[in-house]
Amino acid sequence: MGRRVSVHHFVANLTTTQSGPHPTSNLLGVDYWYDVPPDAEFPRTIGRMDLFTRFYLLRAKPVEFFIRVLWLDAPQRSRSEIGRFGPYTVGFKFDETVHDHVFKVFNIRLQGAGRHTIRLLRMQNGGWRGPRLGKMSETHFYVER
Repeated sequence: MGRRVSVHHFVANLTTTQSGPHPTSNLLGVDYWYDVPPDAEFPRTIGRMDLFTRFYLLRAKPVEFFIRVLWLDAPQRSRSEIGRFGPYTVGFKFDETVHDHVFKVFNIRLQGAGRHTIRLLRMQNGGWRGPRLGKMSETHFYVER
């Protein structure tokens, strides 16, 4: 039987707390809109964003993940990378079937209003081209004045 890691939830929020024996995750400030004042100047920084992730596992080993933030409405081209974060090592246990993890991303520098995508990536076998970063999941938010 092979090893597999899949993502079932990938949610951007302001704060994540965990409590209880399971533990239970409380996602606070889940919102896909990020409002800035009409007179705000860019670039503008989001100090911290939590990315709650629920993994479903099959005999998984620890894995390194990366986060990329893209501005989809950049005026110069169709998308512009505005942030790279990681690697984040997530220590899965071999016999675990579900694992919750919170990636904490600090100082995302917004370049302007519009659509943004956050991607969760991991190194994958690219065949004859060698290893490459492959997308595990993504979520979106919108910056509005």
